Amino acid sequence: MSDKDRIGRTHPKNSLTVPPNAGGAPPIFALSIAVFLRNTNAGVLVTDEKHRFVWGNDVFMEYFQSGTYKGNQLDLSFRAMTAHFAAEVYDPGAFELKMKELRRKRKPFFGWEIPFRNGRIFEISYMPVYDGPRFAGSIWQIVDVTRHRQAAEELRRVDEKYRVILDNLNAALCETDLEGKIVKVYDSFCRLSGYTEEELIGNNITDIFVPEENRDYARNLRRYRVEKKVALLYDMEIVVKDGTRKWVIASSGNIYDRDGKAVGGVGIHMDITPQKQLQRELEVAKQAAEEAQRTQKEFLANMSHEIRTPLNAIIGMAHLLEETALNDEQKEYIKILKHSSGILHGLITDILDISKIEAGKQEVHPREFDLRELVQSMKHTFQMKLGQRPIQVTVELDKRIDSLLIGDDMILNQILMNLLGNAEKFTKEGEIAIKVSLEELQANALWLRFQVCDTGIGIQHDKLELIFQNYKQAEKDIRERYGGTGLGLAIAKQLVELQGGRISVEKGGEYNTCFTFTLPFIDTRRSAARQGGQDIENKYARIDFGQARVLVVEDNPMNLKYILSLLEKYRINYQLATNGPDALYFLESKQFDLVLMDIRIPGMDGFELARKIREDESRPNVATPVIATTATAMPSTLAMARNIGITEILTKPYTPDQLLQVLNKYLNEDETEIIMEVQNISGYEFHPDLDVKYLNTLYESNIGYAIDLFDIYVLTIRDELVKIRKVADAGDWETLRFQVHKIKPNFSMVGLTWITTKLEAMENLLRHNENLETIPALLGEIMEEVNGFFPIIENELQKMQAFMAGGGQI
Repeated sequence: MSDKDRIGRTHPKNSLTVPPNAGGAPPIFALSIAVFLRNTNAGVLVTDEKHRFVWGNDVFMEYFQSGTYKGNQLDLSFRAMTAHFAAEVYDPGAFELKMKELRRKRKPFFGWEIPFRNGRIFEISYMPVYDGPRFAGSIWQIVDVTRHRQAAEELRRVDEKYRVILDNLNAALCETDLEGKIVKVYDSFCRLSGYTEEELIGNNITDIFVPEENRDYARNLRRYRVEKKVALLYDMEIVVKDGTRKWVIASSGNIYDRDGKAVGGVGIHMDITPQKQLQRELEVAKQAAEEAQRTQKEFLANMSHEIRTPLNAIIGMAHLLEETALNDEQKEYIKILKHSSGILHGLITDILDISKIEAGKQEVHPREFDLRELVQSMKHTFQMKLGQRPIQVTVELDKRIDSLLIGDDMILNQILMNLLGNAEKFTKEGEIAIKVSLEELQANALWLRFQVCDTGIGIQHDKLELIFQNYKQAEKDIRERYGGTGLGLAIAKQLVELQGGRISVEKGGEYNTCFTFTLPFIDTRRSAARQGGQDIENKYARIDFGQARVLVVEDNPMNLKYILSLLEKYRINYQLATNGPDALYFLESKQFDLVLMDIRIPGMDGFELARKIREDESRPNVATPVIATTATAMPSTLAMARNIGITEILTKPYTPDQLLQVLNKYLNEDETEIIMEVQNISGYEFHPDLDVKYLNTLYESNIGYAIDLFDIYVLTIRDELVKIRKVADAGDWETLRFQVHKIKPNFSMVGLTWITTKLEAMENLLRHNENLETIPALLGEIMEEVNGFFPIIENELQKMQAFMAGGGQI
């Protein structure tokens, strides 16, 4: 065929390559079609009228060129070209059929996507070219749409993924315009609402779902979200298709166009109706619990007053009786009376604080005490309680425990009291044994093993663990036969564990039941031998309150006898009022230096009397200190007292020394300093960066004892901290709690009391399994502080050694 018959030859007027008569047409029409074919970004192939591929543009030749063809000229039959590409595509058969169909039909075809084996996707468009009725050839456009299709597929997968997530989360999603009209909903939203998609599209979401009384609020929320361009999270009650109401938590945000202008909103709604129902039930239960707690507080306050008032007289009379001329047998009886009343006082306090114990807020107050005396006194108390019953109370105390200890003797007292009371209740005859042995000695820290055993009825093996639960007893008929609340052993267990110890119970052997617990103490290394007697009459010889006048407001005869006896002993002038109106009369007519009043008095309670004292500045006693005595030790009572102007609270029962301290504080300030401050009679002064007051209180004049403990600290503390660090790194929190509890007193013994406080905080975290992630940082802080103070402790030890070597001089 001659050149004139092929695409690209010179054509006459009206041919594809010859522009039409200008006639006002744009200049671009004067360009040849070849300009377009060469400059398009798509690959282009051209065939002649026999479907032979004769030309390809640069874009196509870049990925088609095999070395045979140079430039843009091709000479490849339709079959050869089809066979070449068939080997590259995923579905060769379908490709060949489609190519034959296009060749046969000679009709335009666009958007044919062909996936290739190499992962690329091409879009083919076929355009036949006619010169009048004659077929002159064809143009094939090939566009690489791989990235576009991959992006579209990824978008589809992401959309599907989040659709599945939202469906599984029961998160109902919908889109609205700026006025709240629904423009798109998801299946989950249709399930929540009960409506179909057709019923929702075009309707206002507020009008459909929000109850009428809340619609203004909902519209204001949408307006605020759009204007402030913020996302919102809120819960709201809605009405669904069947008329029922549900609660949803909604998260809504704006949809923006490319210019950052809000064009609509999207909201995710989750059904929280069951949670709301549970919340309402919890609120009702909370109100009931608060009411029960209020009733309990009132009961405990009343019970506390009724018990503490006579107990105050018992304790007071015991103290007064002790100061009279007594023989040895009477002194022993008084000692037992004081000890037993002290135990009763402690028990009442523990009953009032039981909620604090269960909340883990019970505090431990270590102080110096004589363990041997405590145990022997406990023995005598229970032996007298048993009377003529055929039960013997025995004590076995390790001979190595011969010094004063530092620990909370009140808590120890209560633990033993509970265990002995339990043994006494279930033992008809035989023996109740108290055994104390030294289990472990580490520097100045002692671990003591206590056992309370009895020959009573015993406990079934499968009930051994049950007895430590609140309000639980081993058998159903125990309460009917023996009584009790089932709280005693539970409280004992909590108090033991509070101090880092462990308690257990065993059955069998020499005794039917044996309770065993371990507790840590500090050994003072000071002998527990009894000191010589003191002339009681000289105890108050230096007390002189001058002409101080005290108004006593009390109506209980026993308490009056106790208080007035003490005031007479202290040689204090007093005025007595047995009711509120009389007290008010004296306060308005005379000046007093101190008012000592019971809160519960006839005619006008102490609170009202205190208000009247403080409300009128013209009255003579508006600034007089008011000391309220009360058997109600509830925190709410103490707070109320302070708010209305009561100066200080003295909780019943109180000892003579406690009353004396209050009198000194307000009637004799100079004497107060002499009595209240710890006197350092050794002449040695500790380093000011240490807790000097604590060290003076602990060691008094015994610098030799201080040297021993400082020396042990210097030799052992760093090794102990290394052990603790290893345990912490291993994440063994139970062992760490045990080790921290054992080591924490060591720091107070050398004046680093604040480090002991930090270790107590760490121990509390470990005990309650709270914020364990903070333990490593807290431990690191403590170790850094210990290392920083270590040179000071070393120098203090050397200074004390030089002080003692120099005969008490540096």
